[in-house]
Amino acid sequence: MTEHRARIQWSDVRATRDRLPATLQYVTMARFMDDQTTWPQDAWSVVFDEPPAMQGSPSLAKVRFLAETAPHERLRPGVLFSLYEGRTDVATVQLLD
Repeated sequence: MTEHRARIQWSDVRATRDRLPATLQYVTMARFMDDQTTWPQDAWSVVFDEPPAMQGSPSLAKVRFLAETAPHERLRPGVLFSLYEGRTDVATVQLLD
């Protein structure tokens, strides 16, 4: 699966280092603009490969979809999407490449 560099701006809910994920791989739901009417029923999970707690906010990471059948064409430079933990918006992601 293709990975893309991304910049993650964490929301106030997660912005302090002690509240940022410390796992080596962070997996959560993405919400793209195309998903406004079908989210969260048609949500896709994304995987980040860098522990944000080591960087703070904003943080940089490589991102990819968890599922091979995901709409990979959505991951292109300049795209913005949100990260959700349940129904809580925790970050905004901008794809760099």
